[in-house]
Amino acid sequence: MISSHKQSWSVGGLVKVGFMKLRVISGPIATPKNYAADEYALESLDGSKFYRFTPHRGCFRCENRNDALNGPANV
Repeated sequence: MISSHKQSWSVGGLVKVGFMKLRVISGPIATPKNYAADEYALESLDGSKFYRFTPHRGCFRCENRNDALNGPANV
């Protein structure tokens, strides 16, 4: 879990990723066997866009909420 920043990365918290302000909908999502940091599922404030975020790897747009929550790990 991200703990070195003053943002709240708990479910329902608002975070800034780059220039976007997003809401955490799930996380941390474990990513076993790829040795990457845990991921977070995020949504836009109006709920129309969904993302999967991995620290130090970036933010990737998903087609829908289900893909953000259950999609494959960002590699």
